[in-house]
Amino acid sequence: MLRVHEIFHSIQGEGPFSGTPAVFLRLSGCLKPYCAFCDTPEALEGGEPMAVEAIFHRMATCGASLAVITGGEPFMQWHQGLRNLESRLLAAGMEVQYESSGRAGIPEDVRGKVVLSPKPGQWPAREVLHQAFAIKPLLGDDAETVLRALADSGLAPERIWLMALGANRDTQIRRMPELWDICVRHGYHFCPRLHILVHDRKKGI
Repeated sequence: MLRVHEIFHSIQGEGPFSGTPAVFLRLSGCLKPYCAFCDTPEALEGGEPMAVEAIFHRMATCGASLAVITGGEPFMQWHQGLRNLESRLLAAGMEVQYESSGRAGIPEDVRGKVVLSPKPGQWPAREVLHQAFAIKPLLGDDAETVLRALADSGLAPERIWLMALGANRDTQIRRMPELWDICVRHGYHFCPRLHILVHDRKKGI
């Protein structure tokens, strides 16, 4: 059984799969301390218990070939059924992408592509960063702290997508010019947050 906050069909708005139609599974539960700027606080705790087979059926019949599993912190439920769900999705020919902060680590036997979004002041260990397919840090007012952490990580620039911190359209637009210049200067991917730019604060999209 997995604790589920929501399942919905949409478009991936961030990172290497940006613009791709996808079915999203948002699992409930996260590690404390919670981020003060969390854009999905309703998924931090609780959730509806669902059987892996029921979740698989919902995801596999929506028509998308990309399954995005997010949270909360999804890897907290790896041994509670998430590993089995991944196997079912891959066997059905779907691509699996995880959204994670990295704070719970990355399972050694994960086969999907893990995209980390490390949070300011809560960066995962260097070895966890290097396990990821890609990382997409949030860049806010203290950009130099994030840039120093990226330089210390030893990750190649092509594995880094930079995003603007902010859960509404106005903040995204205000911060994107600086983000653009930083990406040009350092060779990082510029990562607009499409779902926020298009829908602002709307949930479940």
